[in-house]
Amino acid sequence: MFCVSDQPGVVVIAAHCVAAFGQQQFYSGWQFVPGYRNGLAPFGVWSVRAAVVLPSYLNGTDPCAVAGIVCQDDVALLLLNTSPFGAYPGTATGWYGFGWNDFGFTASGLTQITQIGYPVCLDNGFLMERNDSLGFQSLSSANNTIIGSLMCGGSSGGPWLVNFGLRPVLTSTTNGTAPNPNIVVGVTSWGYDDTSIKQQGASPFTSRNIVLLVNAVCTAVPEACSVVVDAPIR
Repeated sequence: MFCVSDQPGVVVIAAHCVAAFGQQQFYSGWQFVPGYRNGLAPFGVWSVRAAVVLPSYLNGTDPCAVAGIVCQDDVALLLLNTSPFGAYPGTATGWYGFGWNDFGFTASGLTQITQIGYPVCLDNGFLMERNDSLGFQSLSSANNTIIGSLMCGGSSGGPWLVNFGLRPVLTSTTNGTAPNPNIVVGVTSWGYDDTSIKQQGASPFTSRNIVLLVNAVCTAVPEACSVVVDAPIR
C-alpha cells in the first residue's frame, strides 16, 4: 500500500536517531536542513517541534535480531515547526510519499532500492550521496530489507525509495503493479562495523509502525501530515 499527502511538515527518520532503545529517553537539539550541501542550507534550517516513536522502541520490547540495532521498528517521525510565515519546508522542496506492507516488493521479497544519505565516509558527510541496489528481505534480520551499499555512519535515517525519479510517459507498454513514483519504503537503520562488508539494512515500513506514527501525527497536527525526507539531521 502507499500514501501521498500534502502540507509537508513531517520528516521520517530512524528511531535510533531520536531515542535510546529501551531507555525511555529521547535525544534533543534536532534541526532539519533540506538540500544541505557542503555547509550551505538553500532552503533554510528548520527546528523540530516533537519526535514520535513507537512505545516498543522506547521500552525495548521491539523484536530485534540484534538488540537496539537490527530491529523490526527502527522508524520515527519528526514534526517540524513552521517558518515565521507559517510555511513548512516542503512548500519549496516538494516531498515524497510513503509505502508499507511490502509496497513495490515481489512475492519473493525483492525490490530495487534507491538510497539517499550523508555518510561521513563519503565526502566527509558534506554532500548528499545516492546508491542504487537490489534489496531483499531477511527473515533472520527481523525481516529487515538489506541492500548493497558503500555508505556508512551518518547515513542513518536517509530514505529508501522505490520508483525514484521523474515518472516517464509510457509508449507501447503498461505500468507494473506498484508504479507510483518516489515512494519511501524504509530508512537506513544499520550497517556493519567491518567496512569490507558493503551492506546496510532498514526496518520494513508496515501498518504497525509507519502507518501508526503518521496517523498519530496527522490526528494531532492535521496541517502537517506529509512526509519529507532527503536532508541531514544535525
